[in-house]
Amino acid sequence: MIKRLSTRVRAARLALGMPRRELSIRSGVSPRYLAQLEAGEGNISVLLLHRVAIALNVTVEDLLAERAPLDRDLVGVAQLFNAAPTPVQGRVRALLAPHKPSP
Repeated sequence: MIKRLSTRVRAARLALGMPRRELSIRSGVSPRYLAQLEAGEGNISVLLLHRVAIALNVTVEDLLAERAPLDRDLVGVAQLFNAAPTPVQGRVRALLAPHKPSP
């Protein structure tokens, strides 16, 4: 679990093009501690992990989940779909799966 966490923290930081120093400033977690975390050597507390997740604009669940988190675009589309009126949701379903009846 620590290795997966370290890989995901580093990947999220790099995806944002964020230097470790900036993540340190945004999260309030020392650069040295972040380096240990990304190397899989850190034993981070839940509170500090929460601060790192917020600074990376991800959830703690995204960092700890067994499976890789969903792509941000996919999450955004899901949120738009959920907020859309029922008729719009039906049209989207018909476009994506024209041979399946809507629920």
